[in-house]
Amino acid sequence: MRTLKKYLNAFSANIAKGMLENEGIRAEVIHQNIPYMGISDKLAVELIVNDEDYERAKKLLEQAEQDMMRLSDDADVASE
Repeated sequence: MRTLKKYLNAFSANIAKGMLENEGIRAEVIHQNIPYMGISDKLAVELIVNDEDYERAKKLLEQAEQDMMRLSDDADVASE
């Protein structure tokens, strides 16, 4: 298993996990029950995937994040 991305909260990590699982990629969220004590790599919630799924998962996650930014930008323009 390999860390795909680190998050500051379990909610965001679990959203990404669900998206990957909908695409047939097994993912796990680890360290989600550690109490928040500040921003630290050691305490970050991690989203992990199998090594063989890493590249595909990375591309899917990057595309999803770009789509979310585009939707946010579109909403900003529509509200002006």
